[in-house]
Amino acid sequence: MVTLKNFINGGDSKLHELTPDFENQLWKAADKLRKKVEVHQYKYIVLGLIFLRYLSYAFYERRNELKKLFSNKESNYYIEDVKLREAALEDEDYYLEAGVLYIPEEARWDYLESNANQPNIAEIIENAIEILEKKYPKQLQDVIPKVYLNSTLDHYDMAYLINLFSKIDFGYDHKARDIFGRIYEYFLGKFTEVEGKRGGKFYTPRSLTKLIVEVLDINGGRMFDPACGSGGFFVSAIEKLEKEGIDKFNLQIYGQDSDPMAWKLTKMNLVIRGVEGDIRVGDSYHDDKFYDMRFDFVTSNPPFNDSEWGAERIKPEDPRLRINGAKVHVPPNSNANYMWILHFIYHLAPNGKAGFVMANGSLSAGGVEGKIRKAIIKADLVYGIVACPPKLFYNVSLPVSLWFVRKKKPEHMREKVLFVNAKDLYTPISRRQNVMTDEHIAKIVEKFRLFEKGELDKIDEVGFTKVATLEEIAKNGYVLTPGRYVGVKLNLDDESFDEKMRVYSEELSKLLKDEEELKTKIKEVFDALGYKLEV
Repeated sequence: MVTLKNFINGGDSKLHELTPDFENQLWKAADKLRKKVEVHQYKYIVLGLIFLRYLSYAFYERRNELKKLFSNKESNYYIEDVKLREAALEDEDYYLEAGVLYIPEEARWDYLESNANQPNIAEIIENAIEILEKKYPKQLQDVIPKVYLNSTLDHYDMAYLINLFSKIDFGYDHKARDIFGRIYEYFLGKFTEVEGKRGGKFYTPRSLTKLIVEVLDINGGRMFDPACGSGGFFVSAIEKLEKEGIDKFNLQIYGQDSDPMAWKLTKMNLVIRGVEGDIRVGDSYHDDKFYDMRFDFVTSNPPFNDSEWGAERIKPEDPRLRINGAKVHVPPNSNANYMWILHFIYHLAPNGKAGFVMANGSLSAGGVEGKIRKAIIKADLVYGIVACPPKLFYNVSLPVSLWFVRKKKPEHMREKVLFVNAKDLYTPISRRQNVMTDEHIAKIVEKFRLFEKGELDKIDEVGFTKVATLEEIAKNGYVLTPGRYVGVKLNLDDESFDEKMRVYSEELSKLLKDEEELKTKIKEVFDALGYKLEV
């Protein structure tokens, strides 16, 4: 059986990415059906079916749990009468209290599976979607793509997909994974040439969302992501709260994205975790749906180096163009990175913190961007920069860094920035992708905790971490590249140095000897030809 736990985790609970096994299953199905359906439609078909499969998976998981509780005399749920037990299994409240949706019979996966060979299976699928929408309009209205009746796939094709996805085992820790964003990104990657899409648009690597959430120490309050994609940051935050025994309803979730599909993906991710959020569709640059709100935590992985983003539409009086009251210029239309950074800062509450992913170029860009960065640094808003390992994104090799910003620093952190060079903290899971393990994440988070506690003497580690003052940063032209501050660690003791120098001396002596012999031979050749060569 294909397990989605292995699909997401790479066969290791410490790794949170895909493995080729399930990918191959998805691609096998796509390849089989590609002549019958447009690729842009196929991924919606897949997402809808897997979502329906997941809802039933969670439903039956809870149902089996209830069966044991109802029959256990030591349980508070114990029901003596067998018929009453069976009736109680259909009581919606028992499911909702566990954050699981009660699935009506005709919307359950086993009902779809038993009718997979019916000529009207597409109609049966869409009927299941409508049943769920009517039962849970707030959570599911317009969330599941309705593309089955209008699809060019016949009922044999639908049966093939249903039978394929029936083999999925989501695993015991399924609620801790951004399943739908990851699957969607997989299709974006596979169909890049056809659709001209950029991978990573919806899915932020699990290790990055977890690292940012841990560094910010999200434990409740208002959380906002203005480029929320599939909601990966929300997934990591909910998981952290549950792991620490904090009521997940202490977290108020707000998100925005310009892509309607991202809205669907985020809603899916929230539904399967039994929480709700205010998620809206709109262009954050020019149609900020939360312009009058401030948040305790802002997290994001915005589009990198977005060009032609509409800088000319940003008005001079836009409040985002102010850093602690001082006005800054509109970022260039050729790159929206600093518009995002200004957007994040604007939405921070007085004691708010932000953690976000940025392309490395933003650390040292000049021109208008350099001036904005200087203003942000001089305002003492930046408190941490992490240089990330290569190849963390599934479809994009662009190197990235993490920025950590806060409106108000504690006294011991003022005019200081923690730089972390984490470029070597990774484990490869394939030729094209690396991940950061829980151990890697913990190593970085530990440095931030020391910084927050004021234990500065325990932080600096040559080649890895350094707390730099704003004065030092100013001397470096307000460039935030961690490599400029952490230094280079040389792993050489006296013995290894002597040994290396002996080898180098022998090699150089041989090269110099070879050079003399070659010069002699060349001179002899030129002499034989009647030409005098001065060497």
